[in-house]
Amino acid sequence: MNGLCSPPCVMTTESSYPAAVDVTPSIYNRMIERVPEEWKERFQDPLKWDDSMREQVAAVLLPAAVEEAIAQSRVRGDRGAILYDQKDLETIIYYISQGNTDTVLWMATPETQAEVNGLVESYNPESEAVVVMVGAGTVQSMWVRENGKIETSGAKSTNSLPIRLPQEVTMATEEEEGVYAYRFNHQQLGELGRIRLIPSATSRLEFETQVTPGESEAQTQEKEAVFAPIAETIVQRLKQALAEGD
Repeated sequence: MNGLCSPPCVMTTESSYPAAVDVTPSIYNRMIERVPEEWKERFQDPLKWDDSMREQVAAVLLPAAVEEAIAQSRVRGDRGAILYDQKDLETIIYYISQGNTDTVLWMATPETQAEVNGLVESYNPESEAVVVMVGAGTVQSMWVRENGKIETSGAKSTNSLPIRLPQEVTMATEEEEGVYAYRFNHQQLGELGRIRLIPSATSRLEFETQVTPGESEAQTQEKEAVFAPIAETIVQRLKQALAEGD
């Protein structure tokens, strides 16, 4: 052996890179490079994209995602998937390393998680990509083959939040350095707190509950009184769902 790995030349040693990285700007730049000159100015601000651009966006999005997936894999020396996270006001695109897709796809069913894991295990990171589209209530995984052919089993329904929140409480998701979280807000009390979903080598996920301090100790206690039972129920049911998926 000459020290080079065999195809597809992706090392399997533990990576020092974060489990998830925001590649949105890079993919948008790759998209801009692919569109005709007359479209480049309109592509500069994704928030201004409209239905008239749907065909052009679709034509360049997947090729740009494949390029980014290949580039990330080569730099990091790992396998992974491109996650296209379609939110209400914006879309964020991540590269997710192998072994961490279940954490990111917490809203997916165990069957969908297993499907994505299988694709990440099977694809050729030197010339192909796994792209996962997450929308309102659906997850769709795609294997983009070297010849451009797309293999997909279609969009699958997601698991909703495992409890019904009180009317005055709302929830949003956020991500920081590869760790996802639910963030809860109250109409009168403001931000209540977070449930962080932390990747774990032993249990797949660990859950960390954080209460957001109030302006006074009394307000902090009031927030905790509202948030604690919500967080406890959600964590309990998420742990149960993970156990059922094993």
